[in-house]
Amino acid sequence: MWTPPTDAHSKPVTIIGAGVLGRRLATLWSSTGRPVNLYDPSLPALESATAYIADALSTYCSEQGTHPGHVHFTTSLHDPSIANSWMVIEAAPEDLDLKISIFGRLDRMLHKSTIIATNSASFRSGELVSEVRNRSRVLNTLYYIPPRNRCVEMMSCGYTSPELIAFLRAQMEEMGMLPMVVGNESTGLIFPRIFGALKRETLKVLSSGVATPTEIDTLFTDFFGAKKGPCAMMDVVGLDTVAKTERHFLAEGRGEEGEGLGLELEGRVPEYLAWLEEEFVERGRVGEKSGEGLLVGREKGGEGNGGGKHKPGEEVWQEPAVDLSGL
Repeated sequence: MWTPPTDAHSKPVTIIGAGVLGRRLATLWSSTGRPVNLYDPSLPALESATAYIADALSTYCSEQGTHPGHVHFTTSLHDPSIANSWMVIEAAPEDLDLKISIFGRLDRMLHKSTIIATNSASFRSGELVSEVRNRSRVLNTLYYIPPRNRCVEMMSCGYTSPELIAFLRAQMEEMGMLPMVVGNESTGLIFPRIFGALKRETLKVLSSGVATPTEIDTLFTDFFGAKKGPCAMMDVVGLDTVAKTERHFLAEGRGEEGEGLGLELEGRVPEYLAWLEEEFVERGRVGEKSGEGLLVGREKGGEGNGGGKHKPGEEVWQEPAVDLSGL
């Protein structure tokens, strides 16, 4: 039986992973004076995140008229401040075994009332609880580009306490977020499934040479009045994360009809996915976090071209982290 913490405003929120999304989550949760812990095993990742948060947090608080809370950085999962958290949000790479291990460790070390959430869109939280005893405190919380985007999708792991959902929803609303509860367990939750269809067709158009990334995004933004098109959004997400997520969706039958159900076992890879992996992921051209992708870095050598060299201090984890979070 899950019982709510009595001091959610004074106890910290801990973020696991200091990558693209982790640092944004730290900025969001600390923007109203709440304390935050940011954990990552990589010191360079924490140093990079520190610089980002120092700038982003002050700017966001100034815009919102709020005061920042203290952000504590640590490379130790056994840091006492983590054990004192009222909620831990996992934003590690989209690796199932890694996430299962993290959830098991967190369950063993945290108080029973501490909420354990995953930001993954690829994996249902119900897939991550095989080593968790206190499953009533586990759920998906899918953020997009915090603090800019306010929507958060919440989804039960199949065991999540209804009281926890209500409690966390109230905390998020107090923060100015717009939480939405997914009606049934769903791989991809809500928006990632919708975006997945757009992303899949975009990759097919690109891989068959029908159009360039610039042409696709120009058509999209002109028609919908959006700030970014699908190619720019995939660069933000990370093309490696896009590929991993697509493989997982296809394996679960979420891809195009006839292509799913057992993709990993059968070894069949659709042409558009093979193109993405061979031309971009395997060459280290994974979008904004590498400096080159479908659109990023195109001015240096044509659309989607480049050497794919890693920058100093780049996150070791290559977190899914993602603005659209693993879409």
